[in-house]
Amino acid sequence: MLGRIIKGDSGFYYVYLKGILYECKLRGKLKLIHKKAYPGDIVEVEVDDNFKGSIESIKERKNLLPRPAIANSDQLLIVMSLSFPVIDYNVLDRLLVLSQWHKIEPIIILNKKDEDLVELGKKIKKNYPFLVIEVSATTGYGIDVLKNQLKGKLSVLAGPSGVGKSSILNSLDGKLIRPTGILGDKLKRGKHTTRTSEFYEVEGGLIADTPGFSRLDLPIDMEMENLTEYYPEFNKYTHDCFFNGCLHYREKKCGVKKALLEGKINQDRYDRYLYMLEEIKENKERRYK
Repeated sequence: MLGRIIKGDSGFYYVYLKGILYECKLRGKLKLIHKKAYPGDIVEVEVDDNFKGSIESIKERKNLLPRPAIANSDQLLIVMSLSFPVIDYNVLDRLLVLSQWHKIEPIIILNKKDEDLVELGKKIKKNYPFLVIEVSATTGYGIDVLKNQLKGKLSVLAGPSGVGKSSILNSLDGKLIRPTGILGDKLKRGKHTTRTSEFYEVEGGLIADTPGFSRLDLPIDMEMENLTEYYPEFNKYTHDCFFNGCLHYREKKCGVKKALLEGKINQDRYDRYLYMLEEIKENKERRYK
């Protein structure tokens, strides 16, 4: 039977299967092949009536977020606030880039729609060519739209403190997947020094509420050419670039820079792109020193 790991603890893995959580261990041969399994992994298990079992195989992963470690994510829900705290666009842009780098669809969730007195949501929708969902955890605005987006998917919830991630989870009325009975007592007795991701079941899908991304540095092996791929608004103008692999920076004939001058690309977002481009360049120089 196939289940999904939602937690790992001291060599034990807790596998969610048909609404039940089982405590499982990796077969010895899997330890040699994989060394470790991660929350989000799809696994084949054999289980018994005592809610225990063994992991017989780990299905091939389509992606793996390193920090926090979650495998096979379908989408990253990047939550920002339309009032307070004010949006940190550097964090937003970095999360968008990191999500795409790890082959995870990014979705921008703008909470506190009821407090958006300057129609900031409209401006963000104009400047960001990604799916943007405006919601209000207070009034329920947009929650049904968000629920529909969650169906049958593994979503990872991310965003700064104070933007209302917990309020959104409450509005979604998701069921927190907790170990019960013997499994629950065992976990309570364990020593935990860090908060791990918690999984909620919503609309037939799962949401991983993360403790926060420990680092937002760009991957050390990302190339400058990679970054341009993560700015979809550039794509429609690259046919006017003279060079293949144009970085849209210092090149003389560049369709993206031309579009920027014509106001077709947001200047602030482009400036943050250049900042990350420089970071990638510095990373590359350090790699080859």
